[in-house]
Amino acid sequence: MTMQAKLFGKRLMRARKNRQLTQVQLAERIGASTTTISRYENGLSFPSKRRLSEIAHFLGVKVDWLLTGFKED
Repeated sequence: MTMQAKLFGKRLMRARKNRQLTQVQLAERIGASTTTISRYENGLSFPSKRRLSEIAHFLGVKVDWLLTGFKED
């Protein structure tokens, strides 16, 4: 597990919880398994560019924020 994947996972979890969604709800919305979402949040796996874009769009955050923690101005 890379540090980038671990930090991405923490930001993903924070964004998901801010929307008051469960892993199951997020997984269903983006067409992924709950296991996949769990692996992302635990830094064990990293989404494809397409999936990353879907996640960001659904959660109402920028891809850059998910990847770096910085907001685009």
